[in-house]
Amino acid sequence: VAWEHEHFSRLRITAATLSELSTAPELLESTGGLTDNRHFTSEASIIRSIKLVAESLARHIYSQENKSISIFADDSSLAVNPSYIRSWLDLLSTTPRVAPFLSKNDPLIKALEKELADHTAEVNVQHETLDGTFTFYDSTSGKLHIYQVASVTFDLLLLLVLGSYLITLFSFLFITTRGLDDLISLFRRPSSRKVKST
Repeated sequence: VAWEHEHFSRLRITAATLSELSTAPELLESTGGLTDNRHFTSEASIIRSIKLVAESLARHIYSQENKSISIFADDSSLAVNPSYIRSWLDLLSTTPRVAPFLSKNDPLIKALEKELADHTAEVNVQHETLDGTFTFYDSTSGKLHIYQVASVTFDLLLLLVLGSYLITLFSFLFITTRGLDDLISLFRRPSSRKVKST
């Protein structure tokens, strides 16, 4: 599926995607990533976007689309609170929000649930497995064992020492049992015998 909310639509969960893009981004298209930084986030832009979405929803819900009224005016009691937005931005920028790093009882999910419960009548948290390109697992921690092994030079040196030891041991045992002449004859080329035909 193209947009994120379409995953939820398959599960009959109401969802929507708000984007400045007219078409869904491709898989590897740069629309944000691990290099996103809190210092590069414009609070004024986010507050303006929140106000726009809130105004649009409120006008639609109360059938005020064609009237020039501002429900969330800056000088009203319903104005967007910059310090409230800033605190949420600080929390979200220091918390990993990728699916594998969020457990079912993650503090971020609990904070979102509490915030929704303060402003709505009923909040239900559902844990759904979404079909997609990637498969995420619940395990968020694991042990990595790293062993430091000797270098290749050590292995070659050990091979050379063991080889020398075995050759010396073989020579010593061969000399003591058969004599030095038999040991030397092992390494001599056998003399070629000429066969005379008559």
